[in-house]
Amino acid sequence: MTKVYGTGTYDFRRHRVAEYPLAEPKAGERSQKGGGGGSLQSTVTVSEIQRDRLTKIAESNWLKTDEKKKDFDPELVVKIYETELLVKEGQGNKPVPLQRVMILEVSQYLENYLWPHFDPLSATFEHVMSIIIMVNEKFRENVAAWVCFHDRKDVFKEFLERVVRLKEGRELNIAEKTNYLVFNLKV
Repeated sequence: MTKVYGTGTYDFRRHRVAEYPLAEPKAGERSQKGGGGGSLQSTVTVSEIQRDRLTKIAESNWLKTDEKKKDFDPELVVKIYETELLVKEGQGNKPVPLQRVMILEVSQYLENYLWPHFDPLSATFEHVMSIIIMVNEKFRENVAAWVCFHDRKDVFKEFLERVVRLKEGRELNIAEKTNYLVFNLKV
């Protein structure tokens, strides 16, 4: 949509900076990503979500039900990052796997696990990067990204300071750099 105001023309189209390109599967091929299930399609069905191993992890760790949840495990955040969100060496310019991020978003990974247990002094690189990826996914899906941060406004400033220092002493891969940049454009 283009509008003209005074002497200038402004373009108000929604820019898709946080899109994750998907590789097209070969005819008749369904590839499994990250050991958890799901095809390379750009959508996820309810049955795929229900039977995915990330959903099982979410149910026992952070989904809100009547059952008692396990205590926060920082190693689980590292494991999820390394197995589901990290683009490994030798995968070139591949992006973070979209379906894995979508399943984590549906399970409210950010709202129920990452942010409530974020500690600016002890949070790992993987914890901070996971929050960045989940916020970027909210923007990609065009949903309110900052709502969960309102509960802990006092910690948000310290989180942003951790984001700024995230690259200190560490080399980010292309996917991490992209997510870092996209996040910084949103803040």
